[in-house]
Amino acid sequence: MPTRRDVLGAGIGMAASLSLAGCASTRMASGGGDAKQASPVYAATVTPLTERLALVSGLGGNVVALRGEEGLLLVDSGAPGATGKLQAALAEFAPGAKVAVVINTHWHELQTGGNAGFARQGARLIAHAKAAQRMRVPQFVPWEDRYLPAREKEAVPTEVFYTGSKELTFGGERIEYGYLQQPHTDGDLYVWFKDSNVVLAGDAVAPVSDPEICWFEGGWVGGRVDSQQKILGMGDESARIIASTGGVLSREEVRVENEALVAMFDRVSEAMRKGFTTEDMQNARLLDGLPRTWADPDKALYDAHKSMWAHYNKLSHTIV
Repeated sequence: MPTRRDVLGAGIGMAASLSLAGCASTRMASGGGDAKQASPVYAATVTPLTERLALVSGLGGNVVALRGEEGLLLVDSGAPGATGKLQAALAEFAPGAKVAVVINTHWHELQTGGNAGFARQGARLIAHAKAAQRMRVPQFVPWEDRYLPAREKEAVPTEVFYTGSKELTFGGERIEYGYLQQPHTDGDLYVWFKDSNVVLAGDAVAPVSDPEICWFEGGWVGGRVDSQQKILGMGDESARIIASTGGVLSREEVRVENEALVAMFDRVSEAMRKGFTTEDMQNARLLDGLPRTWADPDKALYDAHKSMWAHYNKLSHTIV
């Protein structure tokens, strides 16, 4: 009969496998790769945010569109198989307008699937340099022991930067976009529509599903804590925050996740200093009693522990 250790060990392996489902192997979920899967069925839902700004959901990842005399500016471009539905929704939102600019919050296909099509139509593609780098070369998925192929050249953003923030004006809207330091991957951006008081957070915030920390792609718990606090400093108390999935969030909803992640960081850091293994942390139920819950706390602890090994020197001044 298997022991509890055997069962937990298998669970850790499963957790690792599931972790990448929201990270590098997102491409599998969107129809990429060579696995035989049923193609997702997409249906666009358009939610007005202002007279000029709209959220398009139901296309793998959220897309936000801003219309102006210059055409359309998009934040993210949806899943690869959803581009036709996205274009149809945009045609109703801004008849006759072409997509002039696409800003990607990170490199995953659910956020960049429409890049190539819009680039061929003349759109500028903007992203963090690490996101573009990951798209340009094959990416290894350790749980599947295979490489994801590099993306087609047209899909890779050519306007990139490393640190700090940039500004542009489009359709009369002042827009700031900047680096978030490793909340989900190592190439995450926020996009802040200053006049509309709307902040796009990508997968630095998780309103519906468990927070996804893609440690193999550079994401880590401390980066997620810091990035969320940076997001909470944008706009006023009525600011609307939009993640890669789900609907419009309030600042309070982001605060709740951030409070839970601060506690997770502290608890996992202390456990690491005591020499706890991942299994020890799971047995100790380190995530019990936090302001938010996880559907799979064992997987969350696995991801948190793995992510923090690369940053052991930042856990505390008392670490030895």
